[in-house]
Amino acid sequence: MTLASFLKYQGEPRNVLVTGGSGFIGKRLVPILLSLNHRVTLFSRNIPRDAQCFGDAVQFVTDLSAIEAAARFEVIINLAGEPLARQRWTAQRKMRFLQSRLAVTEALCQLIERLERKPDLLINGSAIGFYGPHGSEPLDEAGAAVPSFSHELCRQWEEAALKAERLGVRVCLLRIGIVLGRDGGPLAELRRPFDCGVAMQIADGRQWMSWIHLDDVVAIILYVMRNRAISGAVNTVAPHPVSNAEFAYALSAYLRTYAKVRVPAWLLRLVVGEMADEVLVTGQRVIPAKLQGVGFEFMHPSLPRALEDLVGPPIS
Repeated sequence: MTLASFLKYQGEPRNVLVTGGSGFIGKRLVPILLSLNHRVTLFSRNIPRDAQCFGDAVQFVTDLSAIEAAARFEVIINLAGEPLARQRWTAQRKMRFLQSRLAVTEALCQLIERLERKPDLLINGSAIGFYGPHGSEPLDEAGAAVPSFSHELCRQWEEAALKAERLGVRVCLLRIGIVLGRDGGPLAELRRPFDCGVAMQIADGRQWMSWIHLDDVVAIILYVMRNRAISGAVNTVAPHPVSNAEFAYALSAYLRTYAKVRVPAWLLRLVVGEMADEVLVTGQRVIPAKLQGVGFEFMHPSLPRALEDLVGPPIS
């Protein structure tokens, strides 16, 4: 996707503080912010690595408490948090998942409280895991949540961010779905067996996958920055979720496969434990109702359109 696709979100240049800028979403977002003439400060624990990614166009800070009260940020974008899907969930790792999100978010709220001029907006990451494992019922931003670790993680993260509202800051909570992009992320893992010629379906394939193209995530962030009418939870997903079976069928149309394999739920539970029931063999049918209500236009509303952009034309 070219810069021209994002130019419609061009507004006045703003001072933007970003956490999690070296993550999957951040590495796409930060260059777009810079290209649109926003001034970006990146909270980083590894400046040499991030400087190699973004160059000297970005200012870096390693300690949020060291930012002076006179500093000015119109927008703060908080994407920090340890990824959930890399290894089996242990009690220790679940605690790290939570603390990696809460520590940065609480530090940001403390920073906002200190700043002489408060930011206009805090965009805070979250996930559709907020709703917990669900069946086939459509879930808008008011959808009911099922008790689970994923829900509790997102709930506490969102509550920490909402403290900024007491300081007069508009807060948007991006409940992000399965983000499909080129360089890494979920698609790299999902397509691995397909690249080996095997179309893989998980369990019975009926679980819903609420996905979104990476560029639409960036576009939503830019849109929220300009649209002051949006606040609270924002389902950051494409308008047409699919079942896992539909996803496997669609992806096999773009990658040459010779066999179909169904991985049973019991095997996934044996291999990855709790994560299987919370992420792999269950899902959520999430609808971006708030974005649709304000007329946001998705660049990649359907899965075939997204896959053609990310993978290439379908195999004839």
